[in-house]
Amino acid sequence: MAGTLLENQVKIRGVTTLGHQSAQALNDPIRIKILEILGHRQMTTEEISRMLRRSGLKKATTTIRHHLDSLKNAGLIEVSKIEEVRGAIKKYYMPTLRAYSYENVTRLEIHSKLIEVTSLRMLKILKNVVEDEKFVLEETGKDTCNICKGDHYKEYAALEILNKALARTLYLKEYEAMFGA
Repeated sequence: MAGTLLENQVKIRGVTTLGHQSAQALNDPIRIKILEILGHRQMTTEEISRMLRRSGLKKATTTIRHHLDSLKNAGLIEVSKIEEVRGAIKKYYMPTLRAYSYENVTRLEIHSKLIEVTSLRMLKILKNVVEDEKFVLEETGKDTCNICKGDHYKEYAALEILNKALARTLYLKEYEAMFGA
């Protein structure tokens, strides 16, 4: 005779729209740390290596270059500047994705009311995005889900629009802080 030993309602606590290549590139804690470091300013491989050493992570420059190549191939960082210094080429990198890595996320539960209010506001924004006449989806119906046979592209596109808008908001907030605009 079989019986239920545990039943727990599991809530989705986060949403990401990363593809396979990006997720694979983030499968290494050093790469996440590199993204965190680059989130502060553009840096060269050598500067990144020094910052990692300050964090207690000693890695060879060739290893750092390998990680940078993986992040670049996944579209998570880009070369922001190239300089010639005494005949050598110096590349500076900047992230295209802001990474935050904190171990203790349970502290966010104290903000449950704020999360609830914000989620209701975001639901209205999400509805406005999907109902906007500019929200054209030529990709709809081309890829159906293997599990439910549904088309999740509309949901993906709307979430990606919100994701990009949030990234733009963070950029504008930093711009305002730097220039007082």
